[in-house]
Amino acid sequence: MSTIPLRPLGFGEILDGAVQLYRRDFGLYYLIALLGALPGYILALLFEPDLSSLLGDGAPGFDAFFSEFRIVMAIGIVSGAIAWVGVLAVAAAMVERIGERLASVGRAYLDAIRYLPRAALAALTALFVFFVVGVVVFMVSTLVAAPLIATGNALVSLLAFAVFLLPIMALALAWLAATFGILPAVIIENRPAFDALRRSLSLCNGGWLRVIGIMCVAQIINLVPGFAVQALFGIDNLFLSPEELGTIDSGRQWLLNTINFVVSPLTTPFMVGSILMLFHDRRVRKEAFDLETAAGVMDSGTS
Repeated sequence: MSTIPLRPLGFGEILDGAVQLYRRDFGLYYLIALLGALPGYILALLFEPDLSSLLGDGAPGFDAFFSEFRIVMAIGIVSGAIAWVGVLAVAAAMVERIGERLASVGRAYLDAIRYLPRAALAALTALFVFFVVGVVVFMVSTLVAAPLIATGNALVSLLAFAVFLLPIMALALAWLAATFGILPAVIIENRPAFDALRRSLSLCNGGWLRVIGIMCVAQIINLVPGFAVQALFGIDNLFLSPEELGTIDSGRQWLLNTINFVVSPLTTPFMVGSILMLFHDRRVRKEAFDLETAAGVMDSGTS
């Protein structure tokens, strides 16, 4: 990683470094991320049902609604999976540019296809493990919180809500941190799936709060464009004003999807850059990667 300082980085330096990586080849990264979002956008245009017909006046019965809802969910899952391949392609391109090598959209996606089996297996394994643990946590939290809620006391009910929610949030944050290093471990270090997952967990040890903090900031910034588009179109008001449900006609829905398609990939390179900077920082702090790299440069210079 020749363009990244060979020393431990502060919290702000990691985020600033991500911005610098992002700005250096913004057009390339944005186009890669945009192409990753394109299939999901097309699927939504072709198959996503009109929200006004589902939620407005004359809405279908429960069975019909559930059937349409499954289509929405299926589109979301497929779109998310394809967009994740786009994230992998952005990471592959960014690693090439960090190493001062040429990168292109086509090369990035070819590399992403090559890395995909290992990266996907590692990510799905982590998701499955945390899902199983999450089910157990959910059941235990429910058993603990239910008697407290049954008391009817407002303060006790609030405590019960905290007992229920906080462990689940903590588990989600732990999953976010535990999986941060999967893509760099696969792309940079060429590790197999389970080894990449172990590598990510190993780099978290001794710095869980730091990793969680940086990943949370990166994820929040990554989600800002989508939330901003929804707020612009008043989608957030649907949760507060049920009478607004029928106002989302097909034209408004198409415009919402189109703007979201164009805007959302803007922050994907920043998230990827944050992960790569954090991965580098954890290697320096845990393994003296800076000294190892400097020694390698000196050896090559004297040989």
